Amino acid sequence: MKQEIKHTPFFLLFSISLLLSMILTACGQTERTSANKQTINLGYQKNGTTLSLKQKQELQKELEEMGYTVKWSEFNTGSSILEALNAGSIDFATAGDIPSIFALSKGSDFKYIAGEPSSPASQGILVSKDSGIKSVKDLKGKKIAFNKASISQYLLTQSLRSVGLTIDDVEPVFLNPPDASIAFEQGDVDAWVVWDPYLTVVESKGNVILNDIPKFPYRSFYFTTSQFAKAHSDIVKLFVKHVAQVGKEIDKNPIEAAKLLNEATNIPEDTWEKVLERKKNDVHYMDQQAIDDLQAQADNLVKIGLTKQKVKIKDHVWFPEDEKELSVKDMRGTYYRFF
Repeated sequence: MKQEIKHTPFFLLFSISLLLSMILTACGQTERTSANKQTINLGYQKNGTTLSLKQKQELQKELEEMGYTVKWSEFNTGSSILEALNAGSIDFATAGDIPSIFALSKGSDFKYIAGEPSSPASQGILVSKDSGIKSVKDLKGKKIAFNKASISQYLLTQSLRSVGLTIDDVEPVFLNPPDASIAFEQGDVDAWVVWDPYLTVVESKGNVILNDIPKFPYRSFYFTTSQFAKAHSDIVKLFVKHVAQVGKEIDKNPIEAAKLLNEATNIPEDTWEKVLERKKNDVHYMDQQAIDDLQAQADNLVKIGLTKQKVKIKDHVWFPEDEKELSVKDMRGTYYRFF
């Protein structure tokens, strides 16, 4: 005869409590497991600091000791790496000033977390030594190659404005650097507006950089998403700390980085040494000068019609929590280092 089991209120309450406890325990284990397997995706371009960071593996080892899986994703342009960052495909990115402003003006959402000192000499307008072009004024009516929506377009437009010309006074030829290099070499364009390492490579072949262009700010920045910065400020600090250390080592001795870049790009080591010596590679948290320069660039992009949406740079800057009590005014001209 089957014995009937009576489900008393106490028995039911105990059963429900036990079941909830088991579910919560399982959820906690799943969360811990997920956290231990979380991937940090580092986006990079082929430059001295990020390639050295990848090669040394010190950041990667430290993150792995913290339980993270590290993935590296390579990109060829500033616009493509920032698109990936905005889409959440990567957690960190490096790109130039103008591409970042273009991206923000189109609705992207990310944070500037650090930057390198401005290096105006790392960009310029190249002409053949036999072209007869001696100054920016001589560019009138000429075919000029440059990468659209980049620092090159900004540099050319502002340089022309400085001598009373506009983009309508020249014949723009929109080409990415590899294609522009061929066009310039073959004489299909009269001038090429570009940045390093292309600038130094082409100059080394006997071509000339116009020396009367204004000295506009030109920086590389490091970025993360707003969500990642909020959730993982410790990792953001760790990332910048390692990039800063790598940059400091490159400034002391660029030979190792030049060898690494030679292997990655086939550009001669001595050329890379010149590129690295032309700029400061040390990295620091965002300072007021960098913010002011970015804002001026953003405002100018609207004035000259390259962007339509005004960008407030200060809304997209991240600082470590222990620096938050410092006002922007107090930070003017200050660099926050890690060593």
